[in-house]
Amino acid sequence: MIKVTEEIKESLKSTKIAYLATASTDGTPNVVPIGAFKFLDDETLLISDQYFGKTLNNLKENPQIALTWWGEKNGFQIKADITIHTDDDIFRHNVEWAHSIKDTLNPKSAIVGKITAVYIVKSGPDAGKKIL
Repeated sequence: MIKVTEEIKESLKSTKIAYLATASTDGTPNVVPIGAFKFLDDETLLISDQYFGKTLNNLKENPQIALTWWGEKNGFQIKADITIHTDDDIFRHNVEWAHSIKDTLNPKSAIVGKITAVYIVKSGPDAGKKIL
C-alpha cells in the first residue's frame, strides 16, 4: 500500500473542505464537498458520512474514490479503494470523532479508504504528477 508523507497529512489536516469524487458503475460522476475527514494512519483515510445520497449509492456500486483539496498548506489528490462501515468498532470510532467535531453530527456510515495513489494538484510543470 501507499504511505503518505507528513507534508500530505499536515496539508489535509489544515484543510476545512475537501472534495470527494465517486462514480456509478455506468461512469456517471459525482463530486461533493465534505468536512469530516482525517487520516487513520499513513495508509488509510476516514470519511464520515452524514449526508451522502448519490455518493453512498456510488460507493456501494463502485468502491473507489478520489479526494482532493487545496488549503493553506498545499493540496493533493488521493485515490483510494474504500470499505463502508455501519456497525463495528470503526463506525463507533467515527461516531465519537464526529461528535467531537460537532455534537449535532449523526454519521450514517464510516468510509475507510486504503490509499492507492497520490497526485500533485498545484499549478506548474508537475501539475497532475503522480507522486506516490
